Amino acid sequence: MKEYSFQSRTQRYKLPNGITVLALENRANPTVSLSGLLMAGDYFSPANQHGIAGLTAGMLNKGTASRTKLEIAEALESVGARLAISANTFTVSVSAQSLSRDFGLVLSTLADELLQPSFPADELTKLKQRTTASIKHNQEETRVRAIERLTQVIYPPQNPFYQPTAEQLLNEIEEMSVDAIGTFHRERYGPGSLLLVVVGDIDAESVHEQVANLLGDWSGPAPGAIDLPFTPLQATPTREFVPMKDKPNVDIVIGHASGLRRSSPDYLAANIANRALGQSTLSSRLGLKVRDEMGLTYGINSAFMESGLGDGPFLVSVTVAPSNVELAIKASLEIVDEFVAGGIRDEELQDEQSAWTGSFKIGLATNSGMAAQLASAELHGLGVHHLDIFPELVTAVTKSEVNEAIRRYLHPERATTVIAGTLD
Repeated sequence: MKEYSFQSRTQRYKLPNGITVLALENRANPTVSLSGLLMAGDYFSPANQHGIAGLTAGMLNKGTASRTKLEIAEALESVGARLAISANTFTVSVSAQSLSRDFGLVLSTLADELLQPSFPADELTKLKQRTTASIKHNQEETRVRAIERLTQVIYPPQNPFYQPTAEQLLNEIEEMSVDAIGTFHRERYGPGSLLLVVVGDIDAESVHEQVANLLGDWSGPAPGAIDLPFTPLQATPTREFVPMKDKPNVDIVIGHASGLRRSSPDYLAANIANRALGQSTLSSRLGLKVRDEMGLTYGINSAFMESGLGDGPFLVSVTVAPSNVELAIKASLEIVDEFVAGGIRDEELQDEQSAWTGSFKIGLATNSGMAAQLASAELHGLGVHHLDIFPELVTAVTKSEVNEAIRRYLHPERATTVIAGTLD
């Protein structure tokens, strides 16, 4: 084990109630970053309560049994600290930054919010109003509408990647009550799935003791399990149009269920393939052809969206003038077809391996970057050692492995195409 490896420097603690704590001492400056998660995301929302995970997470800083929202905010702001909690598809994420001398305040505030939220009715009303306004605003975005419709075509309604209509979501949020929020919190928030990663100017054993003192007596429901089958590819390609008035540009998304998860053995190969195909508008195949050579757009990219705990969609997204819709669709599909047929080029493979390993190392230059990567590795069962060997793993991916992943995960011949905007 190398002396300065993440594996040698990171201390791991498991509390009797199930909380996992990872602590990494980094004395470079007097700051601390915290990254955490627990299993209480959208996947665990009851039927007909879309949005409850986000509302519950959003209510945690609105007041506790001992402090008001204003008192919590003033305490953190007075020392320049930040604490944020939000819900994702599967997890609730926690992030925090502070000076090392104020880390105790951050941790005690987090414990207070997790254990004793008061869920004030007036704050829920305001949060629902802001959430509703955001949904309505997003409904004016052509890309949002295109992706929304794509997920409705390729995923069944019970799948967490299926995005309900705005009308359904707004109706369900309107019906959300303090009692419903409280029930979700009691049934889904518990120590068994809580992970806290602390990186910075700290003493690891002291962090362990602080967490144990503040959260060691917490009891709650057993961790929620994820049981999500892979979504099969659709049998034939389809096309959908989402009409929107008075839009100068049209957004097109072309996609299908990816079948890719972080646990997939060829996850790295598939992502190298996508990086070469379309991750960057400026340097990828799609960008160089559709943007630079043909001049059809300022923005085009491809992505495996949320290929983590579940298999989110693979999609190509491009914004064009209404008169260029058919040309852009044709060109994009031809490029993907050529990529599937011919595979990645040697220079593309080398460039993407170098770029990915470089950006990964740069991301580890900060406490927050290290904390986030440690949390991700823990979430996906990769272990702390993964941060030490990740560049080697990327560099070791072969051309044949990438080409096999391309053929396995890219299926333009079965893709759904959704066009959202105003057509002439």
